[in-house]
Amino acid sequence: MKKNFNSEIYFTPKQAAKCFNLSLSTIKNYIYAGELKTLKTPGGHHRIRKSELLATLGDAVSEGPDDNEFFLIFNLCNAMLAVFKTFGPIGNSLIIHAKNCSVLSRSIAHAMAIKETDARRIEAAGLIHDIGHLATERHILLKREKLTSREYEFVKAHPKTGEEMLSVVNELKDIADIVLQHHEWIDGSGYPKGLKGGNIHNASRIIAVAEAYDSMTSPYSYKEPVSKDAAISELIKYKGSQFDGDIVEVFIKII
Repeated sequence: MKKNFNSEIYFTPKQAAKCFNLSLSTIKNYIYAGELKTLKTPGGHHRIRKSELLATLGDAVSEGPDDNEFFLIFNLCNAMLAVFKTFGPIGNSLIIHAKNCSVLSRSIAHAMAIKETDARRIEAAGLIHDIGHLATERHILLKREKLTSREYEFVKAHPKTGEEMLSVVNELKDIADIVLQHHEWIDGSGYPKGLKGGNIHNASRIIAVAEAYDSMTSPYSYKEPVSKDAAISELIKYKGSQFDGDIVEVFIKII
């Protein structure tokens, strides 16, 4: 740490991470996202005022994640997810998809400098976002041909079913609304409520990008995977209509 002539204390990103008990990558994500203002030395290195750190990170640090709380949340999510094993191969695919989506969602949250408590909830919601498919008839999930309009309505019910399942568990109530909205589209043409733009939970918009990418690139039983570049092209094509454009741009940088 160094002081200037006004006795203001400055930190390097590494010192800031240590002082606030955060990872260096988290501090850098705040900087790159423009959430944490820095000064540059003549050599191009970042220096951060203590007052800026407190103003930006004070709430994040004081409201840091309770490890015991999230240990319980993730145990509950994994226990519910394990029920998909009874579905056979398609169930295993849903479990793999859920775990991939969870990891990708948390990576996006970190790149957006979202505080750790919220990042953990996004991670948990990504893990359990398709839990409503437990109520979807198995033959519909396994069907390779185009779904009938009636079958598609059953599939579209899974966000609402998932929300209803999660909302009765006290520890998962905060996640329930995120799950409910993960198929809402920015232009309002999604489901189940047809929410639009900023009315959609930010966490749900993150999961929408993560789960779409994994669905396109993973070899599930009902489709052939596409390449990473092809999946990214689809995300770009539908940003601003299906996907949040800012989140797509962040995702492209980290994938």
